[in-house]
Amino acid sequence: IEIAVRKYGVPHEFSEACIAQARSLPDKVRPQDRKHRVDLTDVPLVTIDGEDARDFDDAVYCEPFRKGRGKTATNGWRLLVAIADVSHYVRPGEPLDADAYERATSVYFPRRVIPMLPEKLSNGLCSLNPEQDRLAMVCDMVIDGEGAIDAYQFYPAVICSHARLTYT
Repeated sequence: IEIAVRKYGVPHEFSEACIAQARSLPDKVRPQDRKHRVDLTDVPLVTIDGEDARDFDDAVYCEPFRKGRGKTATNGWRLLVAIADVSHYVRPGEPLDADAYERATSVYFPRRVIPMLPEKLSNGLCSLNPEQDRLAMVCDMVIDGEGAIDAYQFYPAVICSHARLTYT
């Protein structure tokens, strides 16, 4: 792993400014972070990843949905897809942004990950761990019985993942 990191120039150390900025962030979602966000903490969103996943950055929820009334009503689904709102903490031009831009993505090896963001964000504030309130961007959709999207909207929210599920 070390040879590959050095051979391909994988950025693996954060700048001092980035580390300092990460340290200055709160440990949990604060009341002021919740402003202008839809509170979805009571919606049982769940993460679904592989058994060995290390990051939990998206969550889903789905329920039956009946559109219309009477004989013309149709059955479908309401689907919510939430992704961690990294942009709340990582602002353009700031040290966290500069280091993330240099990395572009997290790099995964069999027994090691080189994260795009410092651990306070990648495993903390921006990880949709169960039973933790987190900031997210949500796509709230109505899907018909054939799988076509009838309606959708995007909005910032506060969510609380109710469980970590795996593909198995």
